[in-house]
Amino acid sequence: MNTNLGFCLALHRAHASLQLKFDEELGVHHGISFNDFALLNLLAQADGGRVSIPELVRPMGLPQSAVLRQLIVLEKIGFVVREGANGDRQAVLRPAGRALVHVARETADSICTVAVASIAPAAVEMVSAALVTIARTQNLALS
Repeated sequence: MNTNLGFCLALHRAHASLQLKFDEELGVHHGISFNDFALLNLLAQADGGRVSIPELVRPMGLPQSAVLRQLIVLEKIGFVVREGANGDRQAVLRPAGRALVHVARETADSICTVAVASIAPAAVEMVSAALVTIARTQNLALS
């Protein structure tokens, strides 16, 4: 099998395993999914806790309609609010969402610690850098 394809398939399997574990633990302890956590975490890291909705598409790996559906659910719960006019809609993290993502990070961090425990720290840094590079690859941007 092609080494690049093998890498991407291994990456997919690793993501699938992590997704299941995150969904289970975040659901039990915080009532959210891994995708909810990822979205809330993106907003928490953004300047002022606010991000344009179209800017959430690529980092979430979801079409804008799916991001919007997810935001609607999180808005009904009280974790986010959507603001702005049609052309400049933004998702804004509310205080309840900020508090939730703060405590959920501890759960997520413990899962990550277990997941990479058997990997040398230098290898974790190298793979992490490679994954950031892949995420930023312009050829993967939506047309």
